[in-house]
Amino acid sequence: MNNIYKTIIVITLLGFFIIPPQLMAGNKDRSGQAGAQHLLIDPWARSAGWSTVGVAEVRGLESIYSNIAGISFVKKTEISFSRTQYIAGSKTGIGINAFAITQRLTKKDKETGAVKNLGVLGVSLFSMTFGDIAITTVDQPEGNQGFYKPNLLYIGIHYAKDFNRYIHGGFTGKIINESISNMSTTGFCFDVGVQYIAGAYEHFKIGVTLKNIGLPMRYSGDGLAIPAIPTITDYELTLEQRSALIEMPSLLTIGISYDFLLFGKEHSDKTKEELKTEGLTRDNAVHRITLAGSFTANSYSRDNFSLGIEYGLMQFFMVRAGFLAESGMFNPETLTTFYSGPSAGATFVIPLAKKKGNNQKLYLDYFLYFVLLAF
Repeated sequence: MNNIYKTIIVITLLGFFIIPPQLMAGNKDRSGQAGAQHLLIDPWARSAGWSTVGVAEVRGLESIYSNIAGISFVKKTEISFSRTQYIAGSKTGIGINAFAITQRLTKKDKETGAVKNLGVLGVSLFSMTFGDIAITTVDQPEGNQGFYKPNLLYIGIHYAKDFNRYIHGGFTGKIINESISNMSTTGFCFDVGVQYIAGAYEHFKIGVTLKNIGLPMRYSGDGLAIPAIPTITDYELTLEQRSALIEMPSLLTIGISYDFLLFGKEHSDKTKEELKTEGLTRDNAVHRITLAGSFTANSYSRDNFSLGIEYGLMQFFMVRAGFLAESGMFNPETLTTFYSGPSAGATFVIPLAKKKGNNQKLYLDYFLYFVLLAF
């Protein structure tokens, strides 16, 4: 029965990506109409290294982008900083900086001494800069008028809770700002996510996340003002134009993952029931291979599929690869996203203390996107 169960899961996972490309329709006619596109950039190397496919599997602080429910696995405190050289070789140099901190909240009962779990609270900051861009006009297209610096920013407040051993949920509120020297816009949106864990060793997972749900934004500032002479007077006045409303790039992602685990020699002669009784999970495995997949329904671009695989050696080294597919990705006239194609990444874990029970660790993550050139 267990073999049948495993076979059904694997076939379901693989079949998830053998659906005919015609079904990946999405909303191609609305591509490029949404604002706040930086909300669709994953700044965290561990999840981006396999095309952000780990919606069901992601855990800890890096869950902030993929599926906020995953931060409920934070045990104490996690702090992370990420620096991304975006589109390497660009003239001005595009950089992404991200910082986040998460903290588990607990409360001790004065009478019984029992510790009550209140969930995990987190704060994050995302900043995207584009360097100095020359100011040009119709009269002076070559510039020579100075420079301006676009900035894209959002601040996130995150909360997640493990309702029990198998169900985890979370919520994110984000304040967004886009600005140049004489024009800006501010908005608000939220994310929600759920993860469900099953299997003898908690090795099968399902995740669902709904992201970037919020009200439209509108630009304002002196950049929308122009000098003009109304027909009712001979005096030049400053007239302000109103920008169109821009929608949030909302999306829905569903993902599944399955772990193939190999425990140590001390467990080699034990039955599955004995291993289950000991409470072993993926965290105890010497070797782990995770196969994951996800489907994303975008409101303002084509839908896409992602497939990823990750190998983990105990808790000290991980290497991963992913592939994101969308309809028309091999045609330069129909390709709509920079992220189509393969990606890869690795994680090195350095223990910071040798004392038993001390879980302080330093994670070094690296990822790389391979731009898929369509001819």
